[in-house]
Amino acid sequence: MEGTPLTAPMPGMIVKYEKAEGDSVSQGETVVVLEAMKMENALPAPASGTIKSLNFSSGDSVAKGDVLAVIG
Repeated sequence: MEGTPLTAPMPGMIVKYEKAEGDSVSQGETVVVLEAMKMENALPAPASGTIKSLNFSSGDSVAKGDVLAVIG
């Protein structure tokens, strides 16, 4: 899929997505909150654009490097 991937910097669990597919997002804006090591990490958009896909749901466990969202 074309676009800029937002990948998990560490293994953890998706707490919530702040954005939905089709939403526009600015670089640096929080897209997803990832819980890792009992801390919540707000993951920023790596680029400005539109959310093309959200690949997980709240409560899902993810591995380091998993593509959480794609911004196009």
